[in-house]
Amino acid sequence: MKKMNKEQRFLWPTAEEVEKARKELQKRIMDEEVECALRREAENGLIKLLRIDRGTLHKLWIQPLMTAGATMDEAFGCIAESEFQPN
Repeated sequence: MKKMNKEQRFLWPTAEEVEKARKELQKRIMDEEVECALRREAENGLIKLLRIDRGTLHKLWIQPLMTAGATMDEAFGCIAESEFQPN
């Protein structure tokens, strides 16, 4: 760990740095909100397609895939792909 001399002082960020950090944080929050909305939309589409409730979808489809190491997006993709296979 780096030691500080008594002469060194903590430097506060400038107003421009604070504003830049605020804008970056705001963008990240918006990106996460959009991502959550897209996931909800995908989940709602699968629920309608499979004609099951949300709890059953998670218990029988999503949770086993995530336990096997898939991400939520990969799980949705696998489920959708399995349902849209040609006969």
